[in-house]
This record gives sequence, structure tokens and C-alpha cells, in this order.
Amino acid sequence: LIKGRFGFPALGFNGAAYASIIAEATGMIIVFAIIFLKKFNTRFSLFSHLRFNAPTASLIFRQSLPLVMQFVLSISAWLLFYILIEHHGERPLAISNTMRNIFAIFGVFVWAFASTTNAMVSNIIGQGKQDRVLYLVRKIATLSFIFTVCMCIVINLAPELLLTIYGRDAGFIDEAIPVIRMVTMGLLFMSVSTVWLNAVTGTGNTKVNLGIEFITIILYSFYIYMVLHVWKLSLVWAWSSELIYWTSLFTLSYAYLKSNKWRDKVI
Repeated sequence: LIKGRFGFPALGFNGAAYASIIAEATGMIIVFAIIFLKKFNTRFSLFSHLRFNAPTASLIFRQSLPLVMQFVLSISAWLLFYILIEHHGERPLAISNTMRNIFAIFGVFVWAFASTTNAMVSNIIGQGKQDRVLYLVRKIATLSFIFTVCMCIVINLAPELLLTIYGRDAGFIDEAIPVIRMVTMGLLFMSVSTVWLNAVTGTGNTKVNLGIEFITIILYSFYIYMVLHVWKLSLVWAWSSELIYWTSLFTLSYAYLKSNKWRDKVI
């Protein structure tokens, strides 16, 4: 749709928008197809009680609002990061946009482990097996880290090949290679931290998630402001902020889960 291949009209950037909508619609159709083919709708009575229930709606709102605010804070921090990067010129901004794409693409695998953690922690708590939570989280975090290590090794063995996909010149690639190495280090930190953070989400105490994110964003924002605006350091130092971000998330999430305060949470 962007370039008009395979008989489709060349829509340029509008094609990307259409493609995104088509992808989301396709995903929705697949989800509903699985629900009906696997008879989940019958097993869990998914569509048999569609009446509005005020207490349930209120509970969902109270549980989800902190998560909404958490994502707002996270996106706001990204916005601040790119505003500060923009002041350093077009090349740093272009490199950072490329790094964001790489981080997002390879981060998909990490988020898969994180989402699994969320679901499985909720499941075993529901089974009354709270004593198995930390063991489960450690196991998933280990698997996530090992997988990410393998992925990062591949990236660092041939970073030029990956960057060439974006159609950039040799100068761009030379400047981007040190940054991509820092990004892969950030992915390693993320592979563990996001698992522990989603374990906190799985306990149902979403206000703690918001608190963890709030403290982390303050540290992250202060760091990138000092690095980019005050000290005006290189792009590698700017992207080292990911290490600060994920270390803070891990430390706070780990401390909360080790405190066992989540055991008394009632939803």
C-alpha cells in the first residue's frame, strides 16, 4: 500500500495507516475465530451476560485507571527524550528513530514473556499457590534473559546488516553502531525488568505499578535532562538512560514482590 506493489495503489504514508487498520482488524477476526472454534464462548459464557453491571464496571475502572496513567507517564517520558534529542540535530534524531524501531521490533519477544508472566502469576494466585509466584517469575525471567542474550549476540555480530535495511549512508551506520550496542544492552536489562514489573501487575495491585512507574520516570527524566540538555553528552550516553529506567523498574518491582505485601491484596 505504501509503494503500490502487487496491484495495490501507491498511497505513501496513508498506506501505512490503512495497513495498520487492516492489521488490527485481522487480529480481531483471528481472536474471535479462535474463541468460537475452541468453544471458549460456551466454556466461559462470554456472550451470555451482556447486561451492564455497575459494580463490575466500577471495579474494572479502578483497576485499569492506574495502568492507563502508567502508560501515559511512559509515553510522556519518550516524548521528552525525543524533544531533547531533536535539539542535538537531525542526525542524532534520525539515529534515535532507527533505534526506537529496532527496540520495538526485538522488544516484541521480551513483551511476550512479560505478558505470559502477568497471566501466569494471576493464574497461580487464583489457584491459591502464592508460594510459587517468585519461583515462577524467576523461571520466566531466566528464559527471557537467555532468549534476549541470543538475540543480542546476533544483532551485535552484524549491526551493519541490520542498519542497512533502513537505507542509510555509511556515515549514519558508523555513528549508529555504538548506539545499537547500547540499545542491545538495554534490551538485556528490559528482558528481566519487564517480567518482574508484569508480575506486579499480575498480583492485581495496579496502584503499585503506577507508583513504580512514577518513581522510575522521575529518575529517567532527570537523567536524560542532565545528559542531553545540561552536559550535552553523546547519543550513546543518552540511550544509556534505558539502563537507568529498567534497573529502577526491576529494583522496585523485585522489592515489592519480596515484601509479600501483595499476598493480602483483595480485588
